[in-house]
Amino acid sequence: MKNCFKRMWAAVMVVMLCVAALSSCHTNEKYEFEFSMPGQVVTTLGSTIVVPYKAVNISTVSVTASPAGWTVESMDVVNCTVTVTAPSSFANEENDIEENGLIKLSGYTAAGTSVYISSYLSLLNRSVDLTAEPSNCYAISQKDTRYTIDVTHKGESSERISPAKVDVIWQTSTYLLDFDGFDPESGTYTFYIGSEDITDDNDEVIGTRMPKGNAVIGAYNEADELIWSWHIWLTDADVDEMAISTSAGEIMDRNIGAYTNSNGSTDTELIYDSYGLYFQWGRKDPFPRPRDYKFTNNRDELAYTGGGASKLFRYVTAEMVEGEVRNHPFGTMDYAIADPFTFILGTADNDFDWLHGEHDASLWSATAKSKNDPCPRGWRVPDASVFTNFDIDAEQDAAALADVRNMYGWHLVDKTTGVKIFMPGAGRRSYENGVLTNMNNYGYDHNPAPWIGYYWTASSTNGNKAQSMFFDLNTTRAVNNRYEAQKAMYRGNGMQVRCVRE
Repeated sequence: MKNCFKRMWAAVMVVMLCVAALSSCHTNEKYEFEFSMPGQVVTTLGSTIVVPYKAVNISTVSVTASPAGWTVESMDVVNCTVTVTAPSSFANEENDIEENGLIKLSGYTAAGTSVYISSYLSLLNRSVDLTAEPSNCYAISQKDTRYTIDVTHKGESSERISPAKVDVIWQTSTYLLDFDGFDPESGTYTFYIGSEDITDDNDEVIGTRMPKGNAVIGAYNEADELIWSWHIWLTDADVDEMAISTSAGEIMDRNIGAYTNSNGSTDTELIYDSYGLYFQWGRKDPFPRPRDYKFTNNRDELAYTGGGASKLFRYVTAEMVEGEVRNHPFGTMDYAIADPFTFILGTADNDFDWLHGEHDASLWSATAKSKNDPCPRGWRVPDASVFTNFDIDAEQDAAALADVRNMYGWHLVDKTTGVKIFMPGAGRRSYENGVLTNMNNYGYDHNPAPWIGYYWTASSTNGNKAQSMFFDLNTTRAVNNRYEAQKAMYRGNGMQVRCVRE
């Protein structure tokens, strides 16, 4: 139903644009015809709502379509309102009700041109209000639910913004964030997360689940410049409830952006679902996974704009974007905030940091959560000491290559408590070119699906690097598998993040 509705909405928009274009080109008519409420109109069971619209130089306005189960009570063409009553029950097998659908108005301009407008009507089934918990990242796991977030805070800081517009920057499937809308008066943004079917071996639907995916939404000023953005992370379980208690504190059971944790499974879909997103050190905005678990042809996972168009991430140096008109110098924090689609490559003259010129070790903090921290509320990027009491599980470390290579990761063991955590070997994005790297072949010709893991910490080194947790699978001798709790890496690298409880 959801995809069908979206296709219908896309068709409506195309027709509306065509009508407007013809009217403008051939008659130069001046008129206004639009719904006044932002986003879609959301209401509850059986509620009667008044939907205002604007009609200037429009005559003979009428309702020509409405969702099944919704009742148009009246239409006031003098005051430009439509009164609608929502269904008294949600959709089920025994009724014909559309919980989300279009109401469409038609009218005529003074020259007799037929025009029409549409708006969403949405029956509020379940909702979650997150406005009291501003963050750079929202990990959500409840399907078929409307969410509301605050879009006036920069992260969890007290620094405020007043957006003129909020929209989807990118998402991993079209209309992952659905029926969205921005309310400038309250400074809130709402969106709906639906569900996807679970099928058996015969392609029979046996249930639904939370959709898989990630999205980034952005706030824009009056000049249409991006001034802040937020990561919406869809995952299959509540990350707070799934936290793992260790001697170093509570650690998330999955990487930021991952749908689940494969926990050592060799199932390729689970392995891929366990890969999180990649972050350059100190930046809050994520970069995509590979398109499959094997990093085939080094292709990025597909991304789409809010309008459904495909979008490619960029991996650039200053020379590559020379001549582009920008409001902020390349390689600065302001540039990074205004362009979360751009992976800023490091070069030798800036110590392979994505920041060019002055380095900044405070962008992420090892002692308190920073404004740019990419973790959800209540969590933060770990300091370097968190991983020092862990090591590769001894039994797995000593196992034959054939028994462990298809796990794509290691179970790490807390040497104090014996608690195990599985960390996927999702590799990194190179600071030199943004290329996904997930193998060490040690100079040997044979290369049987090796993998490596890199995880950022919030700690900097004495130089201009930052500390990471690192491990790999040695494809020649198991005894040479490596684990380093504090490995210095260039900040221009893109790496996975595993959050710890604040």
